Amino acid sequence: MQKKITLGIVILILILVGTWVVIMEERKPAGILLEPVEETEREQGIVSTGYGWSVKSEPREAIREAITLAVEDLAGQSPEYVILFSTVGYDTDEVVKELGKQLPTAQIYGGTSMFGVITKDGYHIGRDASLALLAIFSPEVDFGVGGADINNFSAKEAGKRAILAAIKNAGGQEDAPDLILITAAPGHEEEIIEGIEEIVGKETPIVGGSSADNDISGQWKQFANNNVYSNGVSLTAIYTNLKIGMAYEAGYLKSENSGIITEAEGRTIYKINNKPAAEVYNEWTDGLITDKLKTGGSILSDTNLYPLAKVIKGKTTTNYLSIHPLSVDLPGKSLTMFANVEKGEEILLMRGNWELLLNRAQTVPQKALASKHIPEEKVAFGIYTFCAGTMLVIPEDERQKIPLLINSVIGGAPFIGAFTFGEQGFIPEAGNKHGNLVSSMVIFSQEQ
Repeated sequence: MQKKITLGIVILILILVGTWVVIMEERKPAGILLEPVEETEREQGIVSTGYGWSVKSEPREAIREAITLAVEDLAGQSPEYVILFSTVGYDTDEVVKELGKQLPTAQIYGGTSMFGVITKDGYHIGRDASLALLAIFSPEVDFGVGGADINNFSAKEAGKRAILAAIKNAGGQEDAPDLILITAAPGHEEEIIEGIEEIVGKETPIVGGSSADNDISGQWKQFANNNVYSNGVSLTAIYTNLKIGMAYEAGYLKSENSGIITEAEGRTIYKINNKPAAEVYNEWTDGLITDKLKTGGSILSDTNLYPLAKVIKGKTTTNYLSIHPLSVDLPGKSLTMFANVEKGEEILLMRGNWELLLNRAQTVPQKALASKHIPEEKVAFGIYTFCAGTMLVIPEDERQKIPLLINSVIGGAPFIGAFTFGEQGFIPEAGNKHGNLVSSMVIFSQEQ
């Protein structure tokens, strides 16, 4: 079955690549660029968007170039809201300051991405850094950005303060938002979600990703209007009657190996089925981490294709939320994870390959469209999140196909994307969750 899936993916990509070329002259070629597939015929909608990007090394020059491209698309409209994704090669304080200076009417939301950023033009990696922005104007959408520094509060309290500020900046509406976008520092995502939900309840979808750097050294940043945090959270509260399609999934294949967490605390699994967790994982993966059972240490790169998954059962559905093993800790041979775990949770081993993970760039947008029955020609814009860990197992010369596959689904509509260190999303019948090695897509429609 897996061979048939892989063959189908390769054939699809070859067909799509036949319609694309490497250089896109009209939008200042640099980095890895792809010419769009033939775009879907679009009517002028009630949502105006402009997007831009740059790989210039100097931060102010880069943001000015991106703004110039975005403003061209907005046809004179002054944006109310800007999503900004950047790599850590820039002085992000300078980037955010210049963006606020150039677009003073816009609220700013976003954070840092690993290695590069993506737009409908392609996969953008500069010699030193890259950035992308999506600017939006619509009388049918109210945006509010709020942020908080986790260094000053608990993660839960930071979540509360950030969402209260975001709601205030969206006009102080009494109802819960229709959607919350989140960019947070890695490490306390579950607690942040808990704080947000204490304010808005558990039915408002929270979607986004944890900010990243290039080497897990803690250089990540989060942007909230004129604030740049190194250990904070940025949120956007969104109120609208427009359709918003969403999808959140890992895309791995289930294995037959499963068990119960019998001892755990925080982000550490001590035992599975009453045995040391790392020994059980090593057995399930046919000796993948045998050496680390003796030495301990990081297994992050070893386990990208073999995550564990929490089995989450709803009333009518069963979902599998992937979580990434980070390290083996001695002497107890426990597993440290990139997500919280609890005693009694059922987990199983997942398996994948780079072709399956690349294919999520098509299947996730397809599911986002289907979730609200949004026609391709009615897409206003999209926001794509792709786990940096899964990006790393895709060969470098194949990563440029990520935006290609997204474009094939949404017909050339504007979108922006980042590579993140953890992903948050809403699972029907299960609620808002934090997972790893996941992709998500949010698609706004031009119609209700």
